[in-house]
Amino acid sequence: MTKTGEELKNYRIRLRKTLAEMAAMLKVSTTTIVNYETGRRMPDIDFLIAFAEATGEDFVYWLGLRVAESKAAGAAAAKARLDTIAGHNLALKPSAGTASVSVPLYNIKTATGAGSVVDHWPADGALQFTDSWIRQELGAAPSDLFLIHVDDESMKPTLRSGDTIMLDRRATKPDREGVYMLLMEGVLLVKRLQALPGGIIKVVSDNPAYEAFTIRLAELHEQNFTILGRVVWVMWAGRKM
Repeated sequence: MTKTGEELKNYRIRLRKTLAEMAAMLKVSTTTIVNYETGRRMPDIDFLIAFAEATGEDFVYWLGLRVAESKAAGAAAAKARLDTIAGHNLALKPSAGTASVSVPLYNIKTATGAGSVVDHWPADGALQFTDSWIRQELGAAPSDLFLIHVDDESMKPTLRSGDTIMLDRRATKPDREGVYMLLMEGVLLVKRLQALPGGIIKVVSDNPAYEAFTIRLAELHEQNFTILGRVVWVMWAGRKM
């Protein structure tokens, strides 16, 4: 019996359903359920989708079980990514007795000229997270964070246009390498910052089509260069930055 098959069988038993009842619920044959539970066959994507839709289970979690038993070269890396996404989904799903908090989502397309006061930007709404996840996973309070949509391709493949990212507004100094949101001469940018010797900051785009440039820490104010926050979470990937 495979791990996936064992989990499917245990789930069916917890539901107190017979093989025939489970097959009817998922609109497959009883033989299919038997084959999956015994490990004679591995469940395919269509089955896992139907299973998640019928039971309300997290598709990403069950896909992760299936991927973990794959012999493909990239299976381990894919499983690690799915585990992270599954954990992120859990963080977004408040359980009984868990406080839910809002993190504002700002529209940076209309924020140019609004200066460095992030709270004065136009909002596209907010996303809900569990308070405990924010504090334990990110070491932050909900009021420390805000969300934006990436608006260009300069940080591909790390970030793509349209991605939703979470930033920590406390990070207004480049005291560690990371991806930051900048206001430079009235233009909002998301770039990677690297501290170099001599008080020099290298501003890098992960997309090689965009040239890097440097700026001296002592000249930040003269260059109208303000750091608004550091990217701490990428929503689509379900991972820290």
